[in-house]
Amino acid sequence: MNFVTFQFAIFFLFVLILLSLRINTLKTHKTLLLGINIAFYSFAGVQFLPLLLIVAFINYYSAVLTNSHPLKKHAFRRGVIGIAVLLQILILGFFKYYEFLILSAEQLINSAGLQISLIFLLPDMDILLPVGLSFYIFQGMSYAIDRYRDTALKPMTFLDVLLFVSFFPVVLSGPIMRSSQFFPQLMEDSPAGSDEEYEQLEKKLINRDIAEGFSYILSGLFKKVVLASYLSEHIVRDVFQSPEFYSSETVLVAMYAYAMQIFCDFSGYTDIAIGIGRLIGFKIPQNFNAPYLATSLKEFWHRWHISLSAWLRDYVYFSLGGNRKGNKYINLFITMTLGGLWHGSHLRFLIWGMAHGLGLVFNHAWTRYNPCKAMLKNGFFAKTYAFFSWFLTFHAVCVLWLFFRAGNTQTAFAMITKILAFTEEGDGYPLLVPIAVLLTMLMQVIGKHCFSGFAFILEKLCFPFKAALIALICAIILKLGPDGVLPFIYFQF
Repeated sequence: MNFVTFQFAIFFLFVLILLSLRINTLKTHKTLLLGINIAFYSFAGVQFLPLLLIVAFINYYSAVLTNSHPLKKHAFRRGVIGIAVLLQILILGFFKYYEFLILSAEQLINSAGLQISLIFLLPDMDILLPVGLSFYIFQGMSYAIDRYRDTALKPMTFLDVLLFVSFFPVVLSGPIMRSSQFFPQLMEDSPAGSDEEYEQLEKKLINRDIAEGFSYILSGLFKKVVLASYLSEHIVRDVFQSPEFYSSETVLVAMYAYAMQIFCDFSGYTDIAIGIGRLIGFKIPQNFNAPYLATSLKEFWHRWHISLSAWLRDYVYFSLGGNRKGNKYINLFITMTLGGLWHGSHLRFLIWGMAHGLGLVFNHAWTRYNPCKAMLKNGFFAKTYAFFSWFLTFHAVCVLWLFFRAGNTQTAFAMITKILAFTEEGDGYPLLVPIAVLLTMLMQVIGKHCFSGFAFILEKLCFPFKAALIALICAIILKLGPDGVLPFIYFQF
């Protein structure tokens, strides 16, 4: 179920009404929230609900087994978690690479001289890939691996694990939460003091959650409905489909436009998810922090899709040995290559992941052996160095986005060739496109300040004015956006 639909608005209104009821026990609250999660996922893809239950059970049972045996039975515990992780990788691999494997098998059979078609084995791929599969598998695996690594973390009940992996604001496209971020927010916790003081504090906190929650939702709607939709419809879609019809300048602007589109699309989704979470009493972690201001690829991955970056670091990079075992540069490269493959079976995703891996390897090596370290003490040189570092990082990221977005690697290379040709032959672009690109870059700089200021104003307004202002801004955003809004980009992953 897309967040930017009338159906979801109605659904979420019922959720707010249900959760606003006076619930006396934690157990009742969790049961109600679990029912909401299951209902939401059923609307998104009821045929895949059994798969969600299977993933929850695998992680629940593996945590029980690894926790119920003493540490001296290390081989048994490692075997249990290994099997649990392998099963989920196989599930993920089957659904993500099913088409690739079938087509590869058919090509191999035909190369042997046998004319056998396996196309009949390929169902509609839009139906085949379960919604949110990558995200709830990663979330569930983090729960099980954390309890394998730290036996002080006691296993939760199956229903609690299911509640965690199916949490509806994040189940479709993240952010990927950890159990340490989720479960403490379910605990009953009353601050010390009188009942009157507690009620006043509760009202203040609820008012702040409402203000910040709607601020996040409005921010996400503006990014997705206005900016991402405009850039997609007016330049990105057409240029990436047929770059040969456009001038070098237009293809270059399209490259920048897609970098801004994917940021507005994905961070817009995250903002809405965070806002929804805040309105129902949960603090969902940030997933973006002005990534296009990064002055290195290492910093970029600390700012972009933060929950996935941290997941790959904690559960892939560290498992490979991290900085302690083996070669950290090889571990980095393997981690980012797997991160690229996570997005799909296409060669372009492999190139994208490997290129980021090589970039991070160079980045870490340069940081260690940088011959300019002494010169960075000079203020002017330090600022100049920081600018060029940002410039190179930003353009490296933008160029690599070409492989992420293009239909195939040939199109990506064709766009790079077109940009480098500096030809004026071909169609141009609407003048509002560079304005939208610059506005998105400006949001990287002042976005936090605008958000804080608007949330502060919204918190101070009384309820009628608060509701009127939210409704007015929503109406303006929907008026500025297209008639129909495309699904979020990361729904396909």
